[in-house]
Amino acid sequence: MIYCVVDENGSAMERGAGMVPWWSFTKSVIATLVMRLTATGQIRLDDFYPDKPFTYKQLLNHSSGLGDYSFLPEYHRAVANNDKPWPIDLLLEKVDVDALRYSPGESWCYSNIGYLLLRQQLERLYDTEFAILINDVLVKELGLSSAHVVKDKQAFELLEGSVDGYDPSWCYHGLIAGTVKDAALFLHYLINGDILSNEALTQMQSMLPLNVDVGERPWTHPAIGLGLMCNDDNSLHTVGHTGMGPGSVIAVHHFKQQSPKTIAVFTQGQDQAEVENKAVQLAINGL
Repeated sequence: MIYCVVDENGSAMERGAGMVPWWSFTKSVIATLVMRLTATGQIRLDDFYPDKPFTYKQLLNHSSGLGDYSFLPEYHRAVANNDKPWPIDLLLEKVDVDALRYSPGESWCYSNIGYLLLRQQLERLYDTEFAILINDVLVKELGLSSAHVVKDKQAFELLEGSVDGYDPSWCYHGLIAGTVKDAALFLHYLINGDILSNEALTQMQSMLPLNVDVGERPWTHPAIGLGLMCNDDNSLHTVGHTGMGPGSVIAVHHFKQQSPKTIAVFTQGQDQAEVENKAVQLAINGL
């Protein structure tokens, strides 16, 4: 297990080292970049995504009605067999992307497809590819020198906990990797107000309560923000994101407590509760 604790002043304490996949913590980065576009007026949260019946806000908080490729047994078989990733058009056809599971805004369903659409719109509006955008913002602007987009099998195999033969293009919204320290620092900078305006940050943390069974995970009042998983409880008030993929899992969460901490925990395996409960333990007790 590798982890890092960042205190309210931005000082980081680490245990373990190595480059790791950030999995769905990538969504928090995508959402942050979308929120920057709202600050410049290029989009508004309540604007409809081009030619679609849902808004940017509904994509960001998974209330768009979109389904997901994670529901397709064919997808999981193809990944397990190390097949070549499907072209995006074929993926959207297999998911039947226009057949919404519910009317936008009327329910909630976690959707990687929604974040694929957001990534595509980022590339159009910033007029650059996702990997360059990540390098410009995370590396050049924020100094998170380890952060990069993983594009192929060879690059993925250099990461901790990698699975032989996995093609990261199966992660359709893009896969950022880096150290756990840089993951924690990104979230620290975000919540500290170093990346977004106060207005945009407040909007990003607007919470939609979720009626879901979290099992052994530590969240007592789970909620979703805009690209952020949250626990809306005064005794455990958190914002962040957990991510999981073949071979490993990562939790990156900020704890709003008397001595705020931002914590990233990574381990091999598929147990999201393990890394989340470790993050809670570190928030309460420290290293």
